Amino acid sequence: MATVIHGKAGGDSVLDQLPSVLLEVLPYKLTEELRRGRNGGRIEELRLRSGRRASLTVEGENVFLNTVLSRAEMDETVSKLCEGSLYAHRDSIAVGYVTLAGGIRVGICGRAAIEGERIVGVYDVTGLNVRIPSRIRGLGKPICQLLRERKDGKGVLIYAPPGEGKTTLLRCVAAQMASGDFPLRVAVIDTRGELGVLPEDRELCLDLLTGYPRGLGIEIATRTMNAQLIVCDEIGETREAEAILAAQNSGVPFLASAHADCVEGLLERTGIRRLHEARVFGAYAGILRRRGGGEFLYTITDWEEANDRIQNTRCRYDRS
Repeated sequence: MATVIHGKAGGDSVLDQLPSVLLEVLPYKLTEELRRGRNGGRIEELRLRSGRRASLTVEGENVFLNTVLSRAEMDETVSKLCEGSLYAHRDSIAVGYVTLAGGIRVGICGRAAIEGERIVGVYDVTGLNVRIPSRIRGLGKPICQLLRERKDGKGVLIYAPPGEGKTTLLRCVAAQMASGDFPLRVAVIDTRGELGVLPEDRELCLDLLTGYPRGLGIEIATRTMNAQLIVCDEIGETREAEAILAAQNSGVPFLASAHADCVEGLLERTGIRRLHEARVFGAYAGILRRRGGGEFLYTITDWEEANDRIQNTRCRYDRS
């Protein structure tokens, strides 16, 4: 049975969308299947599973390949991902990922090795999820407009369920805010090495702090880099709130993202509720992927409306 990826005859190979650093670590039989497939859309993820068919996520849809990797092939792939040293990557593996050059994050799952209540490693790897970073030029203009129009120093928090494209959107908006006729000094806190703007962009007023814990990165961006906009991905932990509050109290707005499917659910999270009460964000932007790529559908909720909605929700619970 042929690869289940179809496009126009004579189109580019699926392989053409994958970064060269990734092709160096993938098994040969998988790259050969990808070479024969034709591009039917933007590839977002490549998933490998021991003893099961590999698959692609193409513009939000999951597509099976024919390749099935053995346990030995999975082990060899993991070793290549870690450049032959699992020990050097033990801290990130313990929390579920490895990062390759160019912002490629590879999720890892298998059997957890636990000491006390802490995961210290993963062995018998059964699944790998390769997230393919992308930049769509011009994406996120409504978010850029929100940030530039605000005169109160408040930022924008983007929310959506996992896999909807928050990181891609942050990457695009950061590049636009750091370029053009009136660029801002943008600091990107790239804790996991996947948010960094792609390297062909040379005229960006942008500083990239890769691998820093978010709290420390935010502090450095504010105190020593004199940022005018701080960008970070997947906030929400209570321990990060202090650093974010300190930066915002210095007048530096934030562009950030968090997992949620609605404003009410977003503000139920303790860390984000604290930031909301301190008015760190002036607006919350929900995003929804459009089929076929291109711009998102946005749901913009300003601080006042969001606050009214959570207060009304709280009142309903109190009456019950």
